[in-house]
Amino acid sequence: MARLVLVLAILLFISGSVMGTSCVPVVPPCGSIIYQLSPCLSYLMRQENKPESACCNGVKYLKDYTSDKENRRSICECLESVASMYGGLDFSLIPSLPKKCRVSMKIPKIDSPNFDCSKA
Repeated sequence: MARLVLVLAILLFISGSVMGTSCVPVVPPCGSIIYQLSPCLSYLMRQENKPESACCNGVKYLKDYTSDKENRRSICECLESVASMYGGLDFSLIPSLPKKCRVSMKIPKIDSPNFDCSKA
């Protein structure tokens, strides 16, 4: 009986460890990230003084994916791949988005057109 309890405890520990590594959500495709953040363009192009609620909803959506360094890097690389398509972006406003949207999250330092995603 004691041996059965020990085996069950080990199995629970192993399954908990495996579950722990898979609890990091997989980053959505780049198209979804851009779609979620597209309402932020008017703020990032200084057409609006503050982000719209739809922009903040996109920031909140991404929050769930920013706890993991690899996920942050993937999000950063996605943004990097499309940043040049949007002329007139004020990159210095990007770091302020979470605070303006009242969202606590880690984001890579994206504050210029030449940001470095390896530091995400």
